[in-house]
Amino acid sequence: MTRKSSNVQGAIIIILLGFFFSGCSSPDPLTKQQRTALNEMLACHVTDEQPERVIIQKETLDKFPAIEKVFKIVSNGEERYTFVVGPVGYRSTINMLVVIDPKVNQVRGIKVIRHNETPGYGESLTEAWFTNRFQGKSVDRYLKRSILEVEDSNEIIQITGASASSQAVLNGVNSALGTYREVVLGEKAEPVELQLKGFVTETK
Repeated sequence: MTRKSSNVQGAIIIILLGFFFSGCSSPDPLTKQQRTALNEMLACHVTDEQPERVIIQKETLDKFPAIEKVFKIVSNGEERYTFVVGPVGYRSTINMLVVIDPKVNQVRGIKVIRHNETPGYGESLTEAWFTNRFQGKSVDRYLKRSILEVEDSNEIIQITGASASSQAVLNGVNSALGTYREVVLGEKAEPVELQLKGFVTETK
């Protein structure tokens, strides 16, 4: 082997290693739309560099298939865990963010970014009067759908006429709660389904 060919091979190996390591260390950041939504939720400016990707084991991902990405974000001295989730609703995937405050182990907020649920009902998924119902909910228990009034602290009143879409959002939030409990708190949590099973009614 000549010195020239050896040098060329060495350069190729270095380039390939560079691609490999840069790919492995890629933060796979939030999209611009997700970061904008997060800024609104946290009332701050989250830069590209702030989100730290949290690695989730396959065993946990298998239990919570709605989980797409998880980030730890430190902003203004406060730590938050942000979950990008995609539960399947009545018509298609509902893309949303769930933010959990580890200081109090509660949901800081949720935001539905994109959906294709039934017109006239699905719009309510993005409105504050619905999403604010999740704020302050403890990670200790999964959330349940309620019809007209809340009887327990882990219940969320559904959107009338959109019971399936409401349940899908709960599945997304519960997926974040379960993942948080396993990854951050080191506890075991029950699996949460990706897609609605059976017929979701206004009374069940």
